[in-house]
Amino acid sequence: MTRTLPPWARQLLDDHPDETVPSRADPMPAWLESELARVPLWARIRQTPEIRQRHPFLLIEDLRKQPDLMRQVLELRSELAALAHRLIDQGIRHLVFTGCGSAFHSSQFGSFICRKWSGWTTESHDSLEFTHHWAQGQEPTAVVVQSATGSTAETIDAARHAADHGLVTVALTNTASSALEALCDETICFPTGQRCGPAVSVLTTRLMMLYVLALEVGAATGELSAHEADELGNAIGHLPDAAAQFLHEEDLNVSQIANALNDQKALLVVGGGPNWFSAREGALKVEEESSLLCKAYRPAGYLHNAIPVLADTVGTVVIAPPGKAYGRLHDVVRTARAARSPSLALVVEGDDAIAPDASFVIAVPGPLGELLMPPLAAVAFQLLGYYLGAERGINPDTLRSDDLDHARAWLTAFPFGSQ
Repeated sequence: MTRTLPPWARQLLDDHPDETVPSRADPMPAWLESELARVPLWARIRQTPEIRQRHPFLLIEDLRKQPDLMRQVLELRSELAALAHRLIDQGIRHLVFTGCGSAFHSSQFGSFICRKWSGWTTESHDSLEFTHHWAQGQEPTAVVVQSATGSTAETIDAARHAADHGLVTVALTNTASSALEALCDETICFPTGQRCGPAVSVLTTRLMMLYVLALEVGAATGELSAHEADELGNAIGHLPDAAAQFLHEEDLNVSQIANALNDQKALLVVGGGPNWFSAREGALKVEEESSLLCKAYRPAGYLHNAIPVLADTVGTVVIAPPGKAYGRLHDVVRTARAARSPSLALVVEGDDAIAPDASFVIAVPGPLGELLMPPLAAVAFQLLGYYLGAERGINPDTLRSDDLDHARAWLTAFPFGSQ
């Protein structure tokens, strides 16, 4: 089936009408290689006119804009409430969340928070796995598909697969008039103007959408009492201010920690419950922005599986707000210390148990529980990855696509115009 090319890809072909079209056999013809040597692939995908080669890179500016963008998402509450009521009116009682990369991680979070607050059953799948292996149940189902660009090939296939099965489809995206929007029954779109390659503001703004959607479904179905809904709404409304305070207070500390961890060969990132999402997304951000290998674990998985690889050059990062996973996360830090492996604790300010046992500490403003930690954890890992990249000589804006071999790898994995 012919795909609709995104604007950046159409523009390149329009500028080279007589040249060979990129193909699976030749993903980066000579003319395209020349163009990508001038402007890296991911700068083109984000339609970024400015390229930077040193700190401050674009990513740090995108990162610092997030509190304002998160506030603006809250202005979509009436739109998300209307969507919640339409889903209820259609008899929906089961939600499937799907996406790729960061969008899959936010799908895991969406599944978790909607199950907690709405009373509906939920599940999450990588887009490719959904298309090939998902089994439809008996409950009336809607599929929530997420993609920042609205052009991710596997996610478009997932939306089409859902539509072919007669399911209601909802797109959460950050690009207006995308191919994904054209396929779905419902769309909530919030363009962020993000310029860097890694998913930064496109991720945190969709997390805010997911919070509000789950809250509105829970309030409308009665799963949440009016008092609970008001309290949660107020807490969600505080997240942008907390993110702004964190960026103001912790920037220097995070940069110094990145300098101290510069010689690490790998980081093991550990989170439980809703912060299993945070661990997976945090590991991805550090890898994307600094090319430092990371692996995500749940607390018990780390304790059962990671001890043999601990070393002075293999550090551990725990995401440890107050909550059900806290005690076992403390065991993770103590275990790393016993192995003489460095540990970094991402905690809520005032923590007096895990923080004293960790080699390094990053604190987010409180009070804050585990359900509301994910957006602040995302911002913290974006910042850590940024400074690790700067320390290691990696441009955090480009997802390594400023190197032509890596650009060729991107186009081999994702054919021209499929991102």
